[in-house]
Parts: sequence; C-alpha cells; structure tokens
Amino acid sequence: MRSTLGCVILSCVCALAAACRHDDSDDDNAGALTGAVLSAEGSPIPGATVYLVPTTVINQTQITGAGVYSSPYPAEAYDEPLEDAVAASGPTFSQTATDAAGQFTLSSVPDGNFFVYVAPPAGDTEHLPGGSTCKSAYSAGQLRGASMTIKLSSSPSASATYTGTAGCLVCHPTYVTEKTTAHKIGIMPIGAPGAEQDASKFPSFFNGLTKFKSTATYAGGTRLELGDYDPTRSFDKFKIREFGDTQMPITTVYANLYLWKSTGDGKYYITIDNMLNGGDPNDLTNLEVRFTYGGAVYKQRYLVAIPPALDARNGTYFTLQYNIEGNDTRWNRARRVWRDYKFSNFWSAGVDATYGNGDDVIVAPPITQTFEGECAACHFTGYQRYTDSITGEYRARAANNASGEADIDDDVGADELNIGCEVCHGPGSEHAAAASARYIVAQRYLTPERENVTCGRCHDRPKGKTGNEQPINDVSLEMMRPGQSRATFLSSYCSTSQKGPNPSSELWSDGLHSKTHHQQYSDLLKSKHYKNDRRLVVCADCHDPHGGTSYRHQLLTDPDDNNSFLCQTCHTVDTLSHLQTKTGTYMTGMSTLCADCHMPKTVQSGSGRYGAFLVTPPYTSSTDEGNKAYWENDISSHLFQVPRKTHVDVAGKTPGNAMVTPYTNSCGICHDVSQLPYP
Repeated sequence: MRSTLGCVILSCVCALAAACRHDDSDDDNAGALTGAVLSAEGSPIPGATVYLVPTTVINQTQITGAGVYSSPYPAEAYDEPLEDAVAASGPTFSQTATDAAGQFTLSSVPDGNFFVYVAPPAGDTEHLPGGSTCKSAYSAGQLRGASMTIKLSSSPSASATYTGTAGCLVCHPTYVTEKTTAHKIGIMPIGAPGAEQDASKFPSFFNGLTKFKSTATYAGGTRLELGDYDPTRSFDKFKIREFGDTQMPITTVYANLYLWKSTGDGKYYITIDNMLNGGDPNDLTNLEVRFTYGGAVYKQRYLVAIPPALDARNGTYFTLQYNIEGNDTRWNRARRVWRDYKFSNFWSAGVDATYGNGDDVIVAPPITQTFEGECAACHFTGYQRYTDSITGEYRARAANNASGEADIDDDVGADELNIGCEVCHGPGSEHAAAASARYIVAQRYLTPERENVTCGRCHDRPKGKTGNEQPINDVSLEMMRPGQSRATFLSSYCSTSQKGPNPSSELWSDGLHSKTHHQQYSDLLKSKHYKNDRRLVVCADCHDPHGGTSYRHQLLTDPDDNNSFLCQTCHTVDTLSHLQTKTGTYMTGMSTLCADCHMPKTVQSGSGRYGAFLVTPPYTSSTDEGNKAYWENDISSHLFQVPRKTHVDVAGKTPGNAMVTPYTNSCGICHDVSQLPYP
C-alpha cells in the first residue's frame, strides 16, 4: 500500500512517465508496446496475458442501493470495472502473452484509450490480477513505441499463518506510524494503551473515562438513569440521562448505572442498581469494564465482563455509548452525551416477553451477543469465531502478537485486537520466511476493485454468512483474506439476504446516500470515482492506511486547502470560478472547500452537531428542536455528488428529519435557510 504522498502523486499525475519508456533506437518496434511482467520482487512471470482494455467498455451504469441489495442483484454484472470487462469481452481486446523471460510485445496498438491490465497465467495461484499500470488510462499515442515494466502482486498461500504486527515491524520499522491510527486504537484495555497504541492524535479519546470517578464504592461514581423502555427501538431501547438532568424527560426510571474506578483494585466498573424490583437477586451487579471500543472519532463504547455471580462467562459484552461531541442541551436522544448501547440485553423487561420472564430483573445477555461474535471480525487481526466449549458463548481468536493488547482467546499469549499489517497484506509467515516481496499482498499492484474491497469488507454493511453484520463465511468462520475479488466476497462471505446497506433503513430515500456509519465503500461504489474512463480511484489515493500523515482521517494532504493535491491531483479546478459557474456566486469571506459541497456529512455515527437554524436555540422540546434545527452529521458522503436543497430528502421534510446538504450545514451558516422548501 502507498505510504507517502509522493507515491500517490506519482500514481495519479505521473503514472505514464513512471510506467512507459520510449526507446527510439528500436525502429522495428517503433509502433509496438513492449515490456515485461514481473513479480513484486522482480522475477519474470511467463504466460501472463497483457490486455488493452478500451475505456469505452467500462460499464459506467450507476450502482444503486437496490442494485446491490435486492435480488437478482443487477449491479454484480458491472461492480468490478476491469475484471467484469475482461470476463465479458476479453477475447476481443488487443492482447499478448509474456514469454519465458516475462517479456511481451504487442505489435500494434489500436486507436483509443486503454487501461493496461494483466491476468496471471492459468494455474498460477500465487500472483493476483491487475498490475501496476491498471488504474490510469493511457492513450494510444502514449503506448505506441513505449516500454512498460508491469508488476503483479504476490499472495500468501491458504496455509500461511499470522505473525502479528510486531513481527512485521522488525523488517518494516517505518510503518510504526500505524499505531497512531484509529484502526490500531479501536479496541484498548481500558485506560491502558498497548505497546502498539498511540492515541495522541485524538485529544478527546479519554474524555469518557473522566466520568468513571475514582472512589471506594459505587455510590461515589457518576450516576446515570435509564428508563422508558421501548422495545420497538433497535440497540437503544432505554432513554438515558445523567442524574440531575431535567431536560431529558424520563417517566419511569428502570435502573441507575454508576460509573466508577475502584480505589481498591484500580479497575473500572459499571454498577447496575435496579429501581423497579427491590427483590432482584442480581441488584447492584458490578460489571468490570475490560475495553474501550472506539473513541478516536465521534463515539466510544464500553465492553464489560460478566461477573461469576451473574453467570459463568468468558466473553465481553456491550453496555453504553459515550458521544464525544454530544451535548445534553439537545433534545434529540441520539445526539446527547450518553446513549444506551444494547444495555437491554442485561434486562428482563416486563413489557417484552422476548427478554426473559418479564420480571424486570438484571440478567446476563444472550450468549450469542458477545462483542467477539457480533463485531470483532472487523477489528481483530486473524479473526476466527468459535464457540466456547464451556459457556457456549460466541468467542473469537486473533493473531498472537508479541505487542498485542490482551489475551482474549483460547490459546496462550497476547492477541492483536486491532487492524494490523496482515489484515490488508495477508498472513505473513511465508513472506517472512522468504525474506523477499513474495507471499504477501501488495495492494498497489491489484485491480482497483480488489484494492477497494480490502477496505470495503468492513466499510460496508452486508450481512455475513452467519446472519449478523460480520462478513464472515460459514465454513471456517473467518473474514475474507485480502487480494480476492469482490465477486468472491459477495458469494462466499455475504448473505444472499443482504449484500450491502438496506435501502429502507441504512440509505436515505434516494437509494444512494448513506445514513449509517461504516458505509464509505458503499458510497464509493456508487460514485464516478469508482467507474470512469480516466482514473479508477482507490481509497489509498486519498488516505494513508499506515498513518504517516498529520492530517485528520489519515488524509494524505491538507483537506482545508483547496490547492493541495488531495483533490487537485486529478481535478485542476479554480474554486472561485467553479463556484461562480455552478452557483452564480462566489465566496468573498471564508473559503469554500471542495468537501463542503461534494462531501456533506450525511451519516450520523456519534452525536453530530447542529447545522443551520430556522430559529436559533434554545428549544422547548424535541418537537420544537426538530422543527427548527437542521443537523450536520459526523461522516462525509463518499458519493462526491452535490445534493441540493430540492433533494427528495430535504424538500418537504422537517429540519430534524432532513438529509444533510451543503445548504443545511456549511452554506447554511451564511445563507438564509428559511428559503428551504419546508412547509
């Protein structure tokens, strides 16, 4: 994967110069395209096929939410731009094979523009399709008389095993910057970062822990009240507020939760005090908090162990969500500081028979509702689900790692509970033994669709073969290894009941824009960046997966500078004249950024923040707030479209229910939003 801005600029702007060399001394082949296909470590690959894929055959039909989600899944015919084109029409393309030395000659190049794509020879299970030249289009004039050196990625075999990031850093020490990424600090022993975890780029990371008061008993902790159980809601069935907060109305308090750090043993606890049933034998249950889950951006959740007095358990379970940007002056229950996150699994509610015997008592959660069984697949390196032989819980194995965060599985030694090198590059045992570039996935040499699905395994919202949101198969109960195709991902790791976000609940009603988190890949698939006739964009064109950048979201250059290479690498645009052409006006004060219009924050992950106001706060009720305030959410759309104020999810919608558009947030700071088509 790309590790520096320079690599990305070269790949986008200077790809032709880097890949092609014109040799005027070879008059016999002056119009031919020649070159070599090599492995990542430089060995020739005989029998590979070099294709010129005409840019005109790239199917640019827009993918929609329904096209991915609904049978017969029409988008699967055109969701892999290069590989679908070769599968459908490969025999008709100009092509040639490499000889025993990996050399090739294409004696004539037809008119047109082409992506240069390489397929490994039949029976080659090590090398992966695509090549270092496949993402940018070349004109016939650039190819005629040129010489190309094309590299293909290797891959580990199915029998390769995980070594852990500590082993990778022995030979690749420059990538120690990965420890500063949100990927690497997602699961952290509470208040105690591991050796490969550095949260210094996220100054709010530990804010939630300040609510766990240092005290000798639970009564000295921060007191939260939960009440008004609503079985129709998804994960947040209870309202929640800090004790003394009179703004959040709760008719019936079911339980008090006390957040505290014991001065006796130094551990963090959440104590449950049943306020409905004084005879509850499990009253004042102490849940030890083992891990923080998230915290780099927008929200942090707390994973707890089940005490023996409640049940014999070995897994970890969800309880609460702390919204980093939450504010208790808001009325919307999802946008305040605290949010119930599956606490209902600890409660046998009298109003809902599905939650046990209906006695309003504290209970242990269902054994299938562990963090390891529900969410860990997109966090652990080397994830594999298994069933605890004693408790029956869903648990998970992770790669042993000398610098791992904790021992969480059924073998001995610390485990890598976060995204390490091998999640994107594959298990490294064979690579380490070879001491070369063999047996490891080099993302930059893959087809764009294979490179993107590496991220898309988790930045999407399908259901896996086992029925929950983890995209794992139903044989080995593992994630798909990197380097494989999107077609393999959909067929072997995704349930036929849901291969992407549910348009009715996880997309806005246009069927395009995401409204729930970890769907950036879903957005990108529907964008023109993903399928076009010029440059097939991948996630690493904008983000540095290794964290070697000082900019937010691991962006490669300054997102607050319209003249940076972040957008101008591929788009040479004068922002002021562009604004005047598109909107008839331009900014004379503060700068308008490309992302202000093209990447509105349509997705709520944590609390979000207020956008534009019809009437400024304070408000008197949730209804009053919903009628007068638009919201700006947390996560930017990756469609790169500009939704306008006439958008179907804005026009005629109350502000509190409207999709975020530039007009309702960034532009709305200065412009009069009363002009919006809201009755």
